[in-house]
Amino acid sequence: MFCFIVHGNKMDSVYLFWCLFTLSCVIAQDPTVTLPQGRIVGIRVYTTSSSLTPVEVFFGVPYAANDYSSAFTHRFAAPTRHPGWSRTFFAHKMPQRCPQLNDSESDNFSENCLFLNIWTPRRADGKSLPVMVILYSESWSRGGVTLPCQELAAEGVVVVTVAYRLHALSFFTLGSIAARGNLALLDQYLAMLWVRENIAAFGGDPSTITLLGHSAGADSILYHITSPRAIGLFQRAIVMSPRDIWQALGEDMHYNATDAEKISRDLARSLGCTSVVDLEILRCLRASPLSDILAVYSKSNWSSVMRPVPDNFLPESQYYLPNSLSVALSATKQPTIQLDLLLGTTDLEAINYRDGQYDELLKRGAAYVTEYADTIVIPKLLRIFSLDKSDAISVLSEAVRWEYWGPLSRDSQGSVLGRVEATGRAETAATWGAGGALLTARLARRVSRLFVYRYSQPGGVDLQGRQINYTGAVHGTDLVTLLGDALMLQVARRPATRDERRISSMFQKYITNFVKFGSPGPEEWRRYRAGDAHVQELRACTTDGCGAGADAGRDPAFWLQHLPRLASLFEAGYSEPLTLEKGESRLRGGVFALCAVSALLLLLLCACALVLRRECARRADLDDDSHHSHQ
Repeated sequence: MFCFIVHGNKMDSVYLFWCLFTLSCVIAQDPTVTLPQGRIVGIRVYTTSSSLTPVEVFFGVPYAANDYSSAFTHRFAAPTRHPGWSRTFFAHKMPQRCPQLNDSESDNFSENCLFLNIWTPRRADGKSLPVMVILYSESWSRGGVTLPCQELAAEGVVVVTVAYRLHALSFFTLGSIAARGNLALLDQYLAMLWVRENIAAFGGDPSTITLLGHSAGADSILYHITSPRAIGLFQRAIVMSPRDIWQALGEDMHYNATDAEKISRDLARSLGCTSVVDLEILRCLRASPLSDILAVYSKSNWSSVMRPVPDNFLPESQYYLPNSLSVALSATKQPTIQLDLLLGTTDLEAINYRDGQYDELLKRGAAYVTEYADTIVIPKLLRIFSLDKSDAISVLSEAVRWEYWGPLSRDSQGSVLGRVEATGRAETAATWGAGGALLTARLARRVSRLFVYRYSQPGGVDLQGRQINYTGAVHGTDLVTLLGDALMLQVARRPATRDERRISSMFQKYITNFVKFGSPGPEEWRRYRAGDAHVQELRACTTDGCGAGADAGRDPAFWLQHLPRLASLFEAGYSEPLTLEKGESRLRGGVFALCAVSALLLLLLCACALVLRRECARRADLDDDSHHSHQ
């Protein structure tokens, strides 16, 4: 707005008053919040689904003191509270991202990145709204897409997204308080403290906070659930598509601080920091360019080790993760956590294009996919369940082929897409199906209420905006569905279709019901309990049909019961030849025989039904004749 004042004119004071009044009205249109740290001014946006309901947005609100201008003193250090600001903070644009590996937006990241983004649909009556804090990163090395949450907030929830450090900047550790590691979790912890203390100023209820995580963010929630320092910071939690689900199950599968420290010291030596004194190593690394640290880290396989680890090497007062996930969740004498928990996965969780493997498989021929499944996937899955050393390895492998590939395992004309999807279903079934069943059984003993779902959507869009004609939902499809049209426009560069909007509305309703009331809502969606392991199937139906996945209980039973029993038969001395003279599998013959017996029994049942029907008709005729004779 421009105001022109002509000096010497009697109307100067009138013009000046009008300009100041108009300017104050324009400024007043921007939402303003006053916190102990200072004054913040945000923006208002309108959603496509609810254009009459504005959502106030505050981008880049700092929750930690992360100014790296003074010799990078915060690099590798635990976060501390932000001291505040003296001038008005204009929260009008997305902040820079935390540095991550293989970032296509490498010119838009900064180590000064510990910010929150807040979406709030303030109620006209001033009543507080439930709060959802979202933790999201595709892995412990990559952050992934920036999440637009106005559609979700328009459902009556204050939504907060949290930026946190990853890879070496988070998990570098020297086994001491000077470089303790686990900084991603400590960043998230400080953000949760900030939300509890300040969210009321944004219209949120600090006593009704739900922590939602996707992928590595979902793994983060499992760590926070077991951390003694996070107790009471959130009342509900939603774990969507956890990435490393087996880390919570086997003591031999979790990462340990000794390995992380060894890798960290190797990283330091690779950058020329060869001192044996921890403080000297840190001084050297803090003086190193960030690009050098990322270059050295990305050329190694260190990311497979540098993850959250137990920090019981610290003084007890500094613990955040005193135990591994598997120990914390399997402890039998731990008290019940007062927490409502919703846990869910997709039915093709293994297909994640950021990993690239399945993208590569689609480019190969059917024979290559079959060989990959036989030589890589099946042995890996059997190894998870310690069945790879069984004497019945060939029979177990054949059983897996027939369970997930069926005729495709021998059909040289089968489509590449069908074989790739079958491979994804097998990996998903073993890792997230069976692993999820074991995890939920442990969680059911620890939390007050637990709800579980499996999500399926044919031809859904993933987090890269890709849409391939699978019959189920790949990794990330659930998050795109949850955030609706806003994320669809961002990743797929197109608006959501009518079917996609309807599916999104349904899924948003389940999630927001849980955030508001502690239950997803539908009566048929029962709690998951010991003795009633209910998994709600969420199959998104479109005009082209519904998801075609198997029953959610079938996969855990196959991996946790049927295969071990089959292996035990051979360990007990069963030693018949595995193949006939013509090379046909005995397992296949057994399947055919079972089918033949089932068909025969079905025919007998039909014959009995036919005889019974005729007998009933005959008796009805006799009764009718008797009735007429009496008349």
